[in-house]
Amino acid sequence: MFQMFNINFSNMYKKENSTKFMIIGVLLISFGVLSFINKGIGIKLLSFAFSLLLLFFAYLNLKNINELRRYAPKEEIAPFIGIQYILLISAILLIVFPTKIQIFISSIFGIYIIYSQIINLIRNKNNPYYRFGAFNLIKVIFGFVLIFSPFFLSRFIVSILSLILVLIGFSILSVGNKLKNIDII
Repeated sequence: MFQMFNINFSNMYKKENSTKFMIIGVLLISFGVLSFINKGIGIKLLSFAFSLLLLFFAYLNLKNINELRRYAPKEEIAPFIGIQYILLISAILLIVFPTKIQIFISSIFGIYIIYSQIINLIRNKNNPYYRFGAFNLIKVIFGFVLIFSPFFLSRFIVSILSLILVLIGFSILSVGNKLKNIDII
């Protein structure tokens, strides 16, 4: 069973790998369509993917800490250990509370956008070359949208990523179909 999904990357484009490509393509298409239709599942899949990414970063940071322990003093390693804890706690929170963390991240991002625009306006109020234009106003409106509708950003990202998954799935499916039709000389 495990041999079925073992792909040799050095000789990946062989005829015997065509069914593996087709299975992966169909899975990507189905995940993309499912997350595009049901945004709640897409947000949970996105949170799970982000948590896996954070766990991978934690692994890379742990490798960095282990290399630094050989020759660096503890004072230089301390910030990396703090980053390690933040990465692990964030990954666990994204797995346990996916929607609440998405709401929190969107709200913090919206507050930051509004704060940065207000600071820009205050710093440049006497600058004759600075104008608070339409783009700045759009940023402020986007910040308020993120605060009052925190799933707006998550749903938008899920929609774009699900369409990308469908496109990649069709591409991999077509590669599998081409490999299946290759004649071996």
